Amino acid sequence: MGDESLSDHCEMKAGWRQAVGVPMTRQRLGAAWLLLLMSSAPIAALEARDAREIVAGQCVACHGLEGNQSIHSFPKLAGLQEEYLAKQLLDMAYGARASEIMMPIVAPYSKTELLALAAYFAQQAPTAGMVKDPSLAEAGRAIFQDGNRDSGVPACAGCHRPDGSGTPRSPMLAGQDADYVYQQLKHFQSGARDNDRGRLMRTVAVRMTDQEMRAVSEYIAGMAVVMVQR
Repeated sequence: MGDESLSDHCEMKAGWRQAVGVPMTRQRLGAAWLLLLMSSAPIAALEARDAREIVAGQCVACHGLEGNQSIHSFPKLAGLQEEYLAKQLLDMAYGARASEIMMPIVAPYSKTELLALAAYFAQQAPTAGMVKDPSLAEAGRAIFQDGNRDSGVPACAGCHRPDGSGTPRSPMLAGQDADYVYQQLKHFQSGARDNDRGRLMRTVAVRMTDQEMRAVSEYIAGMAVVMVQR
């Protein structure tokens, strides 16, 4: 439930009044909106509860109850920006982002439910990642912070911020699973993933070598996780 549900509810009420010949006066409209505003807190609580129930039933096996990954190579969702999460869930549900695993899982849910899931995961605290190869991570640090001028690879920090905390459109990367980051870079490079805004990630990935992708993925995994005020 959410703003869309409230709007639908108001439209239904208005339609009912017109059907039975009851005039929807300004006073009655004001009273209706006041009632809805008074009930917004319980509705928000219901959304949160429903999202957690969906996570417990569908998401927990791979992503964990709080989005901190149950299976290696699956993404951590905890703390990612709500706008970004919402876009990915909707893109997968409607086919704009290809995923044989995720599409059949998310497609049955309503837009309101998917937005509630995005809000739920965005509010969870992410856990720290793990570096397996410190020397590889150090090489990745240079790519992340400075890019590669010779090949035209821009610094990841330019969009995802120097600390990897990200923005609403460029997600937090700090602490993300290295195998998952590498996998997505390869998908952007091949075009298997093409739901990036303005082809930005595809343009970057085609300029990166395989070693650069592995290095920057390892560096990202070891970046300190910082929860940004949403």
